[in-house]
Amino acid sequence: MISEFIWDFDGMLFDTYPHTTAALCEYFRRHGKCIDPGEAFSQLKISIRKAFSHFGMTAEGEKEFYEIEDDLDFTPQGFPYEGVPEMLRFVAENGGRNYLFTHRDKVAIQYLDKYNLTHLFTDFVTREMDFPFKPAPDGINYLLEKHSLDPKRCLMLGDREIDCLSGLNAGISSLLFDEFSSLGNSKYTFYETTMDGVFGKVKELMK
Repeated sequence: MISEFIWDFDGMLFDTYPHTTAALCEYFRRHGKCIDPGEAFSQLKISIRKAFSHFGMTAEGEKEFYEIEDDLDFTPQGFPYEGVPEMLRFVAENGGRNYLFTHRDKVAIQYLDKYNLTHLFTDFVTREMDFPFKPAPDGINYLLEKHSLDPKRCLMLGDREIDCLSGLNAGISSLLFDEFSSLGNSKYTFYETTMDGVFGKVKELMK
């Protein structure tokens, strides 16, 4: 039985890719470069580091980009996927615990606050903690040790292979949410293409 659910944020709990894609395009627009939104989206779906490398983002430019992305009022805005609040409540109300492991900074928690979801989480790992980027397992290992978690009862959930690999590298199970049915060749333990499917799997694993 799984009781400990470690969630990625972007593209798993919240539909923020349109927001982040627009922020990346806006950053380069301000610096006289037009990038294709579709290409930006595809790179971001691999990882934000991959997108930065692909488009030649400088270390100095990252700070400005994050300032744009961290503006919750910048449109299009991010919002939780349909069914996510109910799923998080189900876990919390049925003996499970939710954790967050994201490359996003504390703005992820501000998003959770905005939608009154923060109280459903036991702990958070965000960018400020300076763990190596996924697929490194360090953020998960931190949660396992801090909360004395049994790896057999833990599940990492995310929308990219690096999310699943971070879980597998930490010795726990993983679930890939493949919204666009494009990542079937990735490494994972469980695979779902809809949020209804994810919710169903969560219920099944908690039995």
